[in-house]
Amino acid sequence: MEFRHLRTFTVVADKLSFSKAAEKLHMAQSSVSAQIGLLEEELSLKLFDRIGRRVIITEAGIKLYGYARRIMEMTNEIRSEITASENVRGSLTIRIPDTLATVYMPGVVERFYKDNPQVKLNFINCADDQLREELNSGRIDIAFLMTESINLKEVKIEMLRTLDLVMVAGPAHSLVKKKVVKPDDLNQQTILLSKTD
Repeated sequence: MEFRHLRTFTVVADKLSFSKAAEKLHMAQSSVSAQIGLLEEELSLKLFDRIGRRVIITEAGIKLYGYARRIMEMTNEIRSEITASENVRGSLTIRIPDTLATVYMPGVVERFYKDNPQVKLNFINCADDQLREELNSGRIDIAFLMTESINLKEVKIEMLRTLDLVMVAGPAHSLVKKKVVKPDDLNQQTILLSKTD
């Protein structure tokens, strides 16, 4: 099992896209597919399901991802120890909704990079349907959610703050004239909601 194949696998798993992984790795998409194919052949396991244009990681892929991430982290640790660098190295993969990332992350990232310039931050849009598996397998390190409540086994959950839910409408919209908007007022209205990947 070659280290470069595992590295390619982790990038495909992070991006859930062969084309985006190829872009990040500066490789041809066919080379990425070939490396994943060799890895699947060597393990006699399917690591990804390809459904139309979607790429979904299989259960075997989730298990391998946990080991692959540990290997990458150990490799970074070895590099760090051998080069006697005092800086922390490695990467953090964070799931966060676009809206939260846009508002809160710029300042956080700036402060984080001042103390940890060698750590790479990977941000992915947030979806809660596979969070438990992703966190427990090591596919992601931390996640931020906007939700009323969530209960995930074997995952530490901490509420950071509460936020008011605000709806925005154009100045000519009929609801703008109302002082209080009730749920029934939203019937027959077109509502645009942010999408998660």
